[in-house]
Amino acid sequence: MSEFVTFRIKFEKTGNMKYISHLDLNRLFSRALARAGVELAHSEGFNPHPKISFASALSLGMESLCEFADAKIVGLETDAGIIEKTKGKFPPGINIVEVYEPGSDFKNIDRARYHISVKPEGFGIPELEALFSEGVSVEKKPGVYINLSDYIRNIAISGEAGGYILIDAVLAANPQMYLNPENMIKAINSRFAASDYFLKKIENYDVQNNIFR
Repeated sequence: MSEFVTFRIKFEKTGNMKYISHLDLNRLFSRALARAGVELAHSEGFNPHPKISFASALSLGMESLCEFADAKIVGLETDAGIIEKTKGKFPPGINIVEVYEPGSDFKNIDRARYHISVKPEGFGIPELEALFSEGVSVEKKPGVYINLSDYIRNIAISGEAGGYILIDAVLAANPQMYLNPENMIKAINSRFAASDYFLKKIENYDVQNNIFR
């Protein structure tokens, strides 16, 4: 078995790349690293696969500035060397932000910050502030209802250009409690009507509220 070192790749997923699936993202990374001459370790057996894992499966249509991939890389690579080699190898919308050897597991992500931009129809900031302060319930999955206040760690609501309302929310994102920000849209549409919305993940944090690395 080849010797390898695990490198953590922090990357942005924006533009048209927000529409590619988790499986396609895995293939995209494997092929881009191969084009860059960065060799991934592979599993053994009849159907070996590259040893690369992602922190989470981002919902289709959601942008992110803080996605992570842990890649087991063969050879004497360095953080700076991987960044240099991969320049121009990923399609527009996948931007490598940082490469380093990880010091913590993905399971240590406790919460995530999102920007939720909503185009209102017949409601405004006061109505949204009241909605989220009263503890609205949504159906997280068929037959399972949750109170959003149990999952919201922090929230601020303000106006935004183009007539949108910006919800800046920190939501639970750990293995025991995870809230997809789509549920915030469900809550809004249970009382009002959002004619359009955009979701973007801004940052991940650990349980001490430090930025996750």
